[in-house]
Amino acid sequence: LSSIALLYQALLLAHGGLTTLGANTVSMGIIGPIFGFIAYKAIKKFSLSAAIFFAAAVADFMTYVVTSLQLALAFPAFPGIEGVMVSAVRFLGIFAVTQVPLAIIEAFIAVMLFRSIKTYSPEVSTV
Repeated sequence: LSSIALLYQALLLAHGGLTTLGANTVSMGIIGPIFGFIAYKAIKKFSLSAAIFFAAAVADFMTYVVTSLQLALAFPAFPGIEGVMVSAVRFLGIFAVTQVPLAIIEAFIAVMLFRSIKTYSPEVSTV
């Protein structure tokens, strides 16, 4: 399902393109959602709103951690694993400036959307 959304994103929004479809599917379609689901399950027993917040935030964070590692593998600072690690730290630092605030904002929006849906569809509260 994520591949369909990412294909739409690549073709119609010119974000990433077809050459990055595989990497985007791994980071945004597999790793991010898995870690988001784990965060949701771990926190759900305490607070549903907190679980939704952390699921969204963790999914975003992990997407960009994986993307940083993918970019580091593609563009190492110098040959060898040390070059990959240096590049990974650099990419993580670059992404942190923009993606951490965005992940927090998106997590708040996810909670607000869930609360809105829950207001109009009470059966959703049994998620």
